[in-house]
Amino acid sequence: MEISLRPASPSELPTVHAIMRQAFEEYRGKLTPPSGALSETIEDISSKIEANGGAILAQDGNAAVGSAQFFIHEDYVYIGRVSVLPTHRGSGIAKQMVAYIENHARQLGVVQTRLEVRLSIPANVAYYKKLDYNVLSLHAYPDETDYWYVMGKVLTN
Repeated sequence: MEISLRPASPSELPTVHAIMRQAFEEYRGKLTPPSGALSETIEDISSKIEANGGAILAQDGNAAVGSAQFFIHEDYVYIGRVSVLPTHRGSGIAKQMVAYIENHARQLGVVQTRLEVRLSIPANVAYYKKLDYNVLSLHAYPDETDYWYVMGKVLTN
């Protein structure tokens, strides 16, 4: 399997959305509050990335199998909705997409990336720690049914 990564064009946001929905479907009914990825629309994605962000697609040949979104802030790039189709998990695609966005941040002169991870999904916390992300802060949802970390990574050349 040879994976290629590239920016998603505005006309490909339905594909970004479809991959995200399929990837997050496993969490339906299991997270409180529910994942926002399951209610997000194509228009929501477009609005979020339009101002100062983007989306990428991972392709296996001609088939899109992964997507991620990013948002550029003054001193960091936020990475969100890292999504890989269940059929392609465990093959390093998420790691490649995160590295792609990190490299994009470096090209912009930004030296830090951030992302958010729910504590109720400990495998994701462990995964990002393996990618050298550190916990920056802990947050609770308003009803305190779940918590999440903001994790960050200082980018080196």
